[in-house]
Amino acid sequence: MGKKILVAVDDSVYSDYAVKYAVRISSAAKNVTYTLFNVQPYVPQIFIERAETDPEVKAEVNGLVRKNTEAARSVVGRFKDLMVREGVPENCIETVTQSSQVGVAKDILNRAEQGFYDAVVLARRGLTPSRDFFIGTIASKVVEHALQISVWVVGEETASMKIMLAVDGSENSLRVVDHLIHMIGPNPDLRLTLFHVVPSLKHYYSLDFEREHPHLQEILQREDKPRMEDFYEKALERLKTAGLKERQIKIKTGTRSYDISSGILGEASTGQYGTVMVGRRGEREAFFTGRIAIRLVQKVCDQALWVVP
Repeated sequence: MGKKILVAVDDSVYSDYAVKYAVRISSAAKNVTYTLFNVQPYVPQIFIERAETDPEVKAEVNGLVRKNTEAARSVVGRFKDLMVREGVPENCIETVTQSSQVGVAKDILNRAEQGFYDAVVLARRGLTPSRDFFIGTIASKVVEHALQISVWVVGEETASMKIMLAVDGSENSLRVVDHLIHMIGPNPDLRLTLFHVVPSLKHYYSLDFEREHPHLQEILQREDKPRMEDFYEKALERLKTAGLKERQIKIKTGTRSYDISSGILGEASTGQYGTVMVGRRGEREAFFTGRIAIRLVQKVCDQALWVVP
């Protein structure tokens, strides 16, 4: 089955990181095609309307659009050359650029959804804050509104194939496992940790509530154990069927975090992973919610972050 990856780029070094990451992380997968997508700066509607009646303004606007288009084509062309040097066949790379229509984040999502892509890759930040381009707000907006498509947010450059997949035992967590298998393939360099934060009442209510209801706390954690054992059995079966070896997979549990996102962030930092994966939804469709995903986008700095619907 083919895989389609949309890589949103600008002219910053951070987009270099995103492009290299997209290529390397999917290098063992088969039938992967990539689209390098650049959104040109927005031309205010007032200029376009004035250009219809003012030849001087029309000439200036046309010159601006032409300059933006040439610069954008240069950007996607440079990244295409980079991907070819990284080993991607030229016929597997498409380059697309367009003027901003409704805002950078929405333009990226519209392209991804209309093109039926498996994942969107973008840098966490860039060198064009005056255009509100690939600064953190763009990454956050894309993650927040990408309800049906996976988003990979890339921070610093990394060649690491050490991946942490945060799981809660739900069917949604199994879908994240499936996404990893589909997009990465049986890469022999992959080292995967299935990381589970043991649930506590303080994750749902407060620390005081947990202290006041030890029996409920005990029930919550007791019931979590068999559920996770069942999940691990299913996940390991899928991973091994996909070609991963048992030595490539580790199971780890976090027990001391104040909340879910803190537990994930702590393990991401101490474990020195190259990639952190979370599901947008979890247990009862609400465990790894958009709120947690957005916090991780803001806080995960050294790793790439995947948010999977």
